Amino acid sequence: MKKFGLTAIGFAAMSALLVAGCSSDGNPATGDDDFNLDQPISLLDTLTVTSAANLPVCDASREGRAFFVQNENMPHLCIKGTWRSAADSTDFSITCSDGFLHAVDKIAHQPHLNVDTVRYSGLQRDTIPGVVQNGPFIFGTSVVLNEASEMNFFRADGNGHSASTCVQTNDGHYTLESVSTNSNYVKISATGFYRNMVTGGSSANPVTLSALTKVASSVEGAGTTPIRVRNSVNVNILTQLEIPRIEQLAMNHIEFNEAKAQAEREIFAAFGIDTVQFYLQPYFTDGRTDKPVAEDLDMFGNSEYSAALFAISVMLQGDRSETEMMSLANNLAEDIKGDGVWNDPNWKIKIADWVVGLDTLWKYNDIRNNVSSWGVSAIPNFEKYIRAFIPVAYGFEPCSDANAGQVTYVNQGQSALFANDYEHADHSRVRFICDANSKEWRIAQPIEKDTAGFGPGAYDKEVREGRVNHDTYYIFDSGTWRIATPQEADGFTDIAEVYASLKPNEKAVFIIRHSERTDNTGPTGHLTSNGKTYARNLGKRLAAIANEDFYYGYSGYTRTQETCEEIALGKGQQQYTLDILPYMDGSWYVKDGAKANDYTNADGGWVVYSKYAFTGAYEDAFYDLKTRSEELLKDNILGNISTMKRVNFMCTHDYLVVPLLAYTTSGHANVRYYEKWRWVNYLSGVAMIISPDGSIRYVPVKGLESGTM
Repeated sequence: MKKFGLTAIGFAAMSALLVAGCSSDGNPATGDDDFNLDQPISLLDTLTVTSAANLPVCDASREGRAFFVQNENMPHLCIKGTWRSAADSTDFSITCSDGFLHAVDKIAHQPHLNVDTVRYSGLQRDTIPGVVQNGPFIFGTSVVLNEASEMNFFRADGNGHSASTCVQTNDGHYTLESVSTNSNYVKISATGFYRNMVTGGSSANPVTLSALTKVASSVEGAGTTPIRVRNSVNVNILTQLEIPRIEQLAMNHIEFNEAKAQAEREIFAAFGIDTVQFYLQPYFTDGRTDKPVAEDLDMFGNSEYSAALFAISVMLQGDRSETEMMSLANNLAEDIKGDGVWNDPNWKIKIADWVVGLDTLWKYNDIRNNVSSWGVSAIPNFEKYIRAFIPVAYGFEPCSDANAGQVTYVNQGQSALFANDYEHADHSRVRFICDANSKEWRIAQPIEKDTAGFGPGAYDKEVREGRVNHDTYYIFDSGTWRIATPQEADGFTDIAEVYASLKPNEKAVFIIRHSERTDNTGPTGHLTSNGKTYARNLGKRLAAIANEDFYYGYSGYTRTQETCEEIALGKGQQQYTLDILPYMDGSWYVKDGAKANDYTNADGGWVVYSKYAFTGAYEDAFYDLKTRSEELLKDNILGNISTMKRVNFMCTHDYLVVPLLAYTTSGHANVRYYEKWRWVNYLSGVAMIISPDGSIRYVPVKGLESGTM
C-alpha cells in the first residue's frame, strides 16, 4: 500500500510547524501569506478554511495534507499538486492516525471472508454510525472497533475482528462500514482532537475515548442471522468512565446490561445527579420507551440526559490540559471501579472550586457562546447539573424546601474556599445559600451571608456588623435589614447632628471620651496637639448651630478637663461652668480595684472592660452593669440635671464609656474589642436625650469621623 508523499504530519512535527507559524501555508482563513505570529494558533483554526478558494497552494510541501473546508463541511487533500475533495476519492483512500487525515492508494478489493463468516453470531458486514463528543471531535479523528470477549469480562484484546474509519466532518460524526464480528460485544475507540467547550478553541493534543457496547444478541442455530440490538454507538466521557466498572461487575458474574446500568447510575451519582428523576423522562423520539444508555446520549440536545452528560464533560475539562483531563477521568474510573463510589475528596473539591468560579463570574454564558459559535443550536440546561455537584463535593445537605434559605460555608481545608467557621473571613468570604426558588446551592450575595441568622432587629435602626464581611454594616430599617450608609455604619451619629435635631423642650447630656491623649495615662496626662485641635473643631461645628451656653463636667483628670475646655473654646463660649464630677471617673464600674488591675495586666484593659461590658465576665472585679449604669444615669445625672443647662458635656474615659455604651444599646454597640477588635474612639460616647415627660432615649455619638478605632 503506497502513501502519497507527505501524507501525515505526526503531532510533534505538526506542533513544531505551528510554532514556526506555518509561514509557507499562508493564512488559512484568508489565503494571505502574512501570518501573525503574535496571535495564538490553534490546530483547528490553522487547518480550517472558509471555502475551497481560501486553500493555500497545493505544492510538494503540502503533499498529502488535509484542510477542512467549512462551507462544504468536508476535508480537501493535497494530491499530486491538486486539492481533491474527500467526496471525489477515485484514485485514493483516506485513513487517519493521531488525529490527522492521510491519503493512501485506493484499495479496490474488499476483505476476504473466510468460512467462519457465515457462523458469525454478532453483526455480519453491517454499518455502525455514531458521534464522538467531549465537545465535538474534529476531522481526522480515527475510530476503531474491536471485538470484546464475554469470556474475558468484555475486554477487547485485539485478537478478534476489527473495523476502522475516520471522522471527516467537524461535528464528530462517523460511520463504520461493513462491520463483521464474532462477538455480540464491541469496544469502539476514537482518537483525535476536539473542540474545548470551556476555552472555545480546539484541543492542543489528541485524546482517546472509548465505548463498550452490545451490538447484537446471539440466536441459537448455526447460520441464523443474529438479532441486532444497537443501530448506533456514540462515544463520550460517560462511555469512557464506565468501562472499568462494567468489567469489575462482570467479574462478579453480573450480566452485561445490568452491569452497564449500575455503572452509569453510580457515575451520575458521583456527580450528584439523581437518575431516578430523569429516567422518568423519555429520551428517544422514535417511540421507544426504554432507558437510554451512555452510547445513546448526544450531549447537544434538549433532554436532561444531554444536560447531565454536557455538565460532566465540562467539569472534568475545567481549566485542564488534555493530558490532565484524561488523567482525572482515568483516576475517577479506577476509583469507582471497585465499589461504585468516588472516594477521592481532593479531586471533588478541586472541581467544585472551579465550578464556584464559573458561578461567581457567570461564566456559563461563555461556554454557551463557545458552543453556539460552532453552529450547535441545541445546548441543554447543563448549569443545574454543574451546580448539583457543589453539595456533593463540599458535603452540604441537598437543597430542598426543608433548608431553603440556609447559608453555610466550606469546612474542607483542601478547598480554596475554606473557612474555619462561618464568620471567619481570613481564607475566603465565599458562602453558599440554598436558593428557595431553584432548590440549588448557589453563591450567597453579601447581604444574604452577612445577615444570615440575624432575625428581626432588637429595635428599629439597630446596626450590626456583617457576619462575614466585617467591614460592612447593616441596619434594621422598617422591618428588614439593608446596607447601612457610612454614617449609619458604625452605629454612631455625629454630635453636631444630634444637637441640631434636639427639640426646644428636650435636654441633652453628651457623655464622651476625652480627645487624643499623650502616652501619660495618669491623672496629669495631657492631650496631644492633635487632641486639642479635634476638640476645638468639635466646638466650632457646634457653634454653627448653637445659640446657647453649655454646661461642662469632667472626671478630674487633666486630659478630660482640657477636652471640655477646648470644646468651649472652639464654640466661643467665654463663660461656662466646669465641674469635677466623681461619677465620670474611669473606674466608675470597678468594684475591686486590685482584682481589676490583675485582670487588666493579664488580658489587657480593652479586652477586660469590653468583655465585662458585653458578657458579664470578671464579676468579682466589677459591679453589675445594669445596676451601676442606672445609678450613674438616674441617681447622679438626672438627680443633678436641675443644676445644669439644657445641653451638657461630660468628659470622661473609655473605661466608663464602653460599659455605658453596652448598657444603653442593649449590647449592640460595635465596641466588642474582645471579639471584633473595635474600641470606642476619642470624643465618642452616649447622648442622653430627656423628653419633657421624663422619658429618655440614648444615642451613640461621635465627635470624629468614626465612632470606633
